[in-house]
Amino acid sequence: MSTTIEDVMYDMAFEQMQMEEEAQAQEEYEKELIETAIKEFPEENVRSYLGKNGDAIEERVNKCLSEADELLKNNHPGLALVVTVTAIEIIFKYFILRPLFEGTVLTDKLAGILIPRLLPGQAGRCCELLPVVAGSWGIPLTDIKLSNDNSLWDTVKSKVLPERNAVVHMAEEVTGESTLLAIECANILMKVVVAKMAKKFGLSWHESGVWHQYNNKTERGAITGSYEPSDPFKK
Repeated sequence: MSTTIEDVMYDMAFEQMQMEEEAQAQEEYEKELIETAIKEFPEENVRSYLGKNGDAIEERVNKCLSEADELLKNNHPGLALVVTVTAIEIIFKYFILRPLFEGTVLTDKLAGILIPRLLPGQAGRCCELLPVVAGSWGIPLTDIKLSNDNSLWDTVKSKVLPERNAVVHMAEEVTGESTLLAIECANILMKVVVAKMAKKFGLSWHESGVWHQYNNKTERGAITGSYEPSDPFKK
């Protein structure tokens, strides 16, 4: 019995369907595992990581955004967009995702899920985890809006990241408006998402402008103090 082109196409379609079902099951498993880890994760670990490293992380973000502004003023919107997305990726990886596993011992399964998503060039994979992590900490990432009333999260995923990739990989041209939109996304991530994280974990950044100080309110009263600043990029 000979194999026809229809048979081959049917087999390919069936294999694709199986792969999609397996991917969905894996995604649901990973989401459940991460949510469990977040619920059981001591808040002091997050507070300690942000308190020690937040100043250095913010300095990198601000440096990128300052360079992006200068590039845009000099009519280099493509380069400005690339630098801006670098700032966004630093926020994703170092302010939101890394606190989940820094300062604690992960199971091999959870480490195997998280670490590959934090490697350079994995911004798309980070996007799979960010809403889950932020949502579990009471920060509804998908509900945040830009000044044009569009979704921050949808804009980052569907416009900002693809446009940056097109610039890097295909030398596509972008407009200054696209870069300004990316800069707004980065600023809102800092002013809304990161600020809420600082407040949730008892750090005074939203008031003092520094990360290494904390003012954690408990049933017994406020616990204040400071951490020794560190730099996660130099470890």
